[in-house]
Amino acid sequence: MPLLQISISASVFILAVIFLRSLLIHKLPKMTFMFLWGVAVIQLLVPVSVQSQFSIFTAAEHVSRMFTSPKLIPSPESSTSINGTTVIMPPITEHLSAPIVPLKTASQISPIVWVWLVGFLLCALLFIIPHLRYRKIYKMAVPIRNDFIRKWQHSNLLWRDVQIRQLDRISTPLTYGIFRPVVLLPKNLDYDDEKQLELVLTHEFTHIKRFDTLKKWILAASVCVHWFNPLVWVMYILANRDIELFCDETVIRKFGEKTKTTYARALVRLEEKKIGLSPMISSFSKSSTEERIISIMKTKKITIATMLLAIGLVAVVVLVFATSAWDKTDVDNPIAEIAEPSAEALPALYQGTITTEIVPALSQGATNTDLMPHDLTFNKKYDVPKLIDSLMASKYRAVYMDNEIYLRVMMDNTVQISKDNGAVWKKYDTDEVDAKEFAKWLLINDPIPGYSMEEVQTRLANGAVVKHLVFENVKEMYFIIDTNGVQIELVQPEKISSVLIDGQRMMITSAISAQMLKSFYDLLVSNNILSETHAEQDYSERMKVLEKNLPNFIAMK
Repeated sequence: MPLLQISISASVFILAVIFLRSLLIHKLPKMTFMFLWGVAVIQLLVPVSVQSQFSIFTAAEHVSRMFTSPKLIPSPESSTSINGTTVIMPPITEHLSAPIVPLKTASQISPIVWVWLVGFLLCALLFIIPHLRYRKIYKMAVPIRNDFIRKWQHSNLLWRDVQIRQLDRISTPLTYGIFRPVVLLPKNLDYDDEKQLELVLTHEFTHIKRFDTLKKWILAASVCVHWFNPLVWVMYILANRDIELFCDETVIRKFGEKTKTTYARALVRLEEKKIGLSPMISSFSKSSTEERIISIMKTKKITIATMLLAIGLVAVVVLVFATSAWDKTDVDNPIAEIAEPSAEALPALYQGTITTEIVPALSQGATNTDLMPHDLTFNKKYDVPKLIDSLMASKYRAVYMDNEIYLRVMMDNTVQISKDNGAVWKKYDTDEVDAKEFAKWLLINDPIPGYSMEEVQTRLANGAVVKHLVFENVKEMYFIIDTNGVQIELVQPEKISSVLIDGQRMMITSAISAQMLKSFYDLLVSNNILSETHAEQDYSERMKVLEKNLPNFIAMK
């Protein structure tokens, strides 16, 4: 999934959490919001989405379909004509009579990626440099000789060795370090006030128990990756506040509601001495004082009803806002799916007997070709979901191979082609064609679609871009591009064998050999789309399907 799409999807969830937080921050257990922020961070840093029919994105698609036509049917005034069993292609790309000339070798990093990388590095330095500067100061801290602190620490041992030290360069207690945590106390703290000391130490040890410093680093990592998204910065600020609120709540529940006033007064006294601190430490008084005091005074005993309400809200918010649109494309019988609505208007189509005569301007003199001839398609929903997931998790959106070229579509939708078995890749230019005209042509000229025709027509109606690439030997490709991915439509001579994997399906044309299929999997391995083990396993599975269901399919030896 592209980074921008991940960021936008997560932003919807972040907005929902912000709204819920503004209403219920002092009514629900603080753990509720820590869990929700954790889901947001997973969305931002883990490029995997979970589909749900209850997702807000599913609802958005339903609303979109209400105001758009789900299918484009060829109109009578179209230039398409039908004569017997031969269909004449309308000249939608008639101006493309010359083959595409290779351009310079494509840069491995696009300008957009460079901009993101610079922003990422600057953002990372924003967190790392202050942290390193303060770590130098913290090393000057000295051990504390205090009987109460020594006894308290002895009765509150953790599995990690925790040091409690004193530093005259700070004015408020803080904790830093993940595996070797250190609690720093200011020199001017009232060490005779044992009640205040107990509250402060309990607070800091709670941070250590929960690995709050590590949480802050993970939050910072999400900000660095999505530095361009202001909502991620808002999430970072609020999540850090909620870490402190959750810690305050734990201290109050441990010592009882009678300590609210004492704890709030200690917080105010320490806040008066507050100084700027590194964002990678857990400070006793780092968050908004007013919000923390209000939260402390409103802390109440957690009831079963409150817990059930919190669990229910979390489940609903995650299910609705943290999941992606439900993919319910029916690909069981794609030919029947389009044959019925088109039978009355175009009775000669989809019978498996028609051919397409390409106009000379496109084919440069060819006579008859088939569109995706005699293909054996493995679709996304049932046959090759893991293979397609591996493709989409890589830096490519589609990979194609025949006996002449290797082709790949990058995440920025640029097309690269190699004519030397993948040794050197060059960028090719594509021309854009009218999506509506292409939709009309597609309905007539693809009798055996290896995908859901309804889904493709909907994508075209909803703004998908169609790119076109034509080669010297009658072979052509149409690239259907939108946020859902890239889908390639092939136009090629009957005798050309090829293998294709894109965001929708794996497609194999006729007369392909086992050796070519093996070479295709080698291409996937060399482009880091599959591991060697995964490629070997998937290749074996594909061969079994071919040999079982279509014995004469492997014609070339």
